[in-house]
Amino acid sequence: MGNQQKYLEEYKTASQLQLNKTHSEIVEEFKKNSYGQFDRYLLTVARDGEWPPRSLREFDNAVNAVNAYDSYTDWGFAKEYLTVCLYQPGGNISEKILRRVHIGGVNGDCTFLKEDYVKAAEILLSYKDKISYENYQNLIKKFAELFSKDNIRFDVTRFFNATECEEVFE
Repeated sequence: MGNQQKYLEEYKTASQLQLNKTHSEIVEEFKKNSYGQFDRYLLTVARDGEWPPRSLREFDNAVNAVNAYDSYTDWGFAKEYLTVCLYQPGGNISEKILRRVHIGGVNGDCTFLKEDYVKAAEILLSYKDKISYENYQNLIKKFAELFSKDNIRFDVTRFFNATECEEVFE
């Protein structure tokens, strides 16, 4: 068995032991242990400076890691900004901060009101059992993105809860 295969098996075992660790511990351990490794990449996503990061994804090759990193092009559900970091072999880190663009009326007024969010959630919920869960979740995500971009105070988690849909962390 080659060194890389042995490393991958040890890494898989170690990863399984880490399942109960917090995201911040995983990131710190990754940074400490990745120096000199050629097959480990970690992508983290955090909203508005939160720590630990909201989302972690590991990759075993540069192409998939960079494609995932490049797929983040806007602030998503963040109130002000989204931070995307790609931890790379040798301790290199690529980071981009995607800031919210405030849109709306002349003074940045919101197009939608709280009542609109509530009514939309009720309407969407009435269709939950009429389409596949994957399509339903995508529909909820698209509405949450629309509302989030309109109003900085829009509560994404509350909207996902109101529509009885698991929150998508992207």
